[in-house]
Amino acid sequence: MKTILKPPLNTTQRSTTVTTNLYELIEAVQNQVGPENDELVVATVMYLLRAGHATFLSNMGTSYCN
Repeated sequence: MKTILKPPLNTTQRSTTVTTNLYELIEAVQNQVGPENDELVVATVMYLLRAGHATFLSNMGTSYCN
């Protein structure tokens, strides 16, 4: 099955803000494109981060990860 994501019809509409973690973002993208498309998942998440469509709330620092 090929997944096609269509752009929103009304581009003047305000976007919805969702607070989640990086793992859940990756999981949501993977659910849309399929588990066999790892390269597309990585490329999509990188695009969202670089374009500013997904942002980090704060810099937790390395001590938070320990």
